Amino acid sequence: MSELLELAHRVVGRAFATEQLEAFVTHERNFMAKAYDGDLESTSSSEPRGAGARLVSEGRTGFAYTTDLSEDGLDDVVAKARANARHATEDDAAGLAEAKGDVPRVDGLFDESQRSITPEDKAAFVLELERLTREHDPRIRAVEESVYADAEIEVAIATSTGIAASFRETDAWCFSIAIAEDGGDNEVGFEFGLGRSLSALDAAGVARRAAERALGVLGAEKISSARMPVVFDPYVAGQFLGVIGRVLTGEAVQKGRSLFAGKLEDKVAGKITLVDDGRIAGAPGSAPWDAEGVATQRTEVITDGVLTSYLYDTVSGRREGRASTGNASRSGFKSLPGPSPTNLAFEPTGVTRADLLRSAGRALLVQDFHGVHSGANPISGDFSVGVTGHLLENGEVGKPVKEVTIAAAMLDILSRMTAVADDRRWLPFGGSYGGATTLVSEMTVAGLSDS
Repeated sequence: MSELLELAHRVVGRAFATEQLEAFVTHERNFMAKAYDGDLESTSSSEPRGAGARLVSEGRTGFAYTTDLSEDGLDDVVAKARANARHATEDDAAGLAEAKGDVPRVDGLFDESQRSITPEDKAAFVLELERLTREHDPRIRAVEESVYADAEIEVAIATSTGIAASFRETDAWCFSIAIAEDGGDNEVGFEFGLGRSLSALDAAGVARRAAERALGVLGAEKISSARMPVVFDPYVAGQFLGVIGRVLTGEAVQKGRSLFAGKLEDKVAGKITLVDDGRIAGAPGSAPWDAEGVATQRTEVITDGVLTSYLYDTVSGRREGRASTGNASRSGFKSLPGPSPTNLAFEPTGVTRADLLRSAGRALLVQDFHGVHSGANPISGDFSVGVTGHLLENGEVGKPVKEVTIAAAMLDILSRMTAVADDRRWLPFGGSYGGATTLVSEMTVAGLSDS
C-alpha cells in the first residue's frame, strides 16, 4: 500500500457509523522553465501535497481540505467537513460512489526515465526550443515565448463505501510562439508538444511547426463573404470540442446550461460518432479511475449523429437514475468533484487528411480561432469567431486568409460535419480533447462586403 493510500485510509477511519467519508490525497512535483531572446527567462517549481475530505450525512455534503497531514491535521479536516455538512442544503442524490470490484490497469501513465532528467536538462531543452524557433527563417522576428513544463503526480482515494486505490503519472509538455515579419506584416504561429517525459518531446519539430505556421500566413488578407465549406485543422477542431464538451455533462443539462438539454436520443450531428474514453493509451486525460474512484470507461456520447449519452459523475447520474460514466473530475485535493470529459474525440470516418482536403473543393481551411471564449456560447449554441487560415482550391492549400469571421449555430456545425480524418492529436489545454482535420459542409464566412 502506498503512503498516500495509507494516509487516505487514516482519514476515512475517522468517520462516524452514520456518515460516508471520502479522502482524496495528492502529491505533485511541478516544474516550469521559460526562455526568451536566447536566455532562460525564469524557472519555477512546486511540490503541493494535501488531502481533501468529503463527508455526507443525512443527505448533506460537507467538504474541507488541508496541507497539514499530521494526526491533528487529519482530525481537524474531518471535523471541518462535518461542520460544513451541517450547514449544507439537503440533496436526495448526495452520496459517495460505491466499490464495484477491481479497477482495470491503465499502462503507460508513468515514465520512470523522467526522474533522471535534471533541471539543467530541462533548461537546456527550452533554450534549444527557443533557438530553433528563432533561427528557422530570417523572417522570424522574435519568439514571444518558449516554455517547457512537467509534473509528477501521485493520487490516492479511499472511502467508507469500500473504494481504495492509487496511481502515479508523469506529464511533460512544451510550446513555442513564433512571430514572423515581412514587409510590415506581422503574424504569429503557435505549436506544442506533449508526452509522459521530456524524452518524448521533439524540440526541433515543435520549433519548425511554430515558425511555419507564422510564416505561412504572411501576406494574409480578407476574402469576400460567402457560404462555403470549412475545414477545421486538428488544433481548432480540438478547441471546438472543448467548447461543446463542457456542456455534454449531465450536470450542465440538469442546471439548464447546455445546448444539448432535452435532446437525448435526438439527431444532433451528421453521421459521425463522438466518444469519451478515459483509458486511451497516450492520451493526457487517461487514468484507471476518476476523481471519485469509479473506473473510467468508453462512452459513446453521439452515435452516428444521435445523442446517446451525457457524461455523469455519481451525483448527477443518481439524479436521473443512471450510473456514473466514470467522468468525475477535480483540479486537486482542494476541490470537490464534478463531471467533465476525460478524452473526448470524434471517431475517424475512414479518410486521410489529403482525401478530406481534396473532397472539400473550394473551402476555407481554418488554422486558428480568435475570440472563441467570447464568440462561442455553449448554452445558446451561438458560434461566431474570427479565424486565420488558407483558401483551399481542389485540395491544394492556397492563399492565406485573415480578418474573417465564421458563424453558425453549434448544432448546425455538428449536423454539417461530414468527414473526420485519421490525423488526431490531443490538446492538453483546458481538458483533453482529440482534434482531427474535420470537414463542415457549409458555414457563413464573413469577410469583404460585395458592395
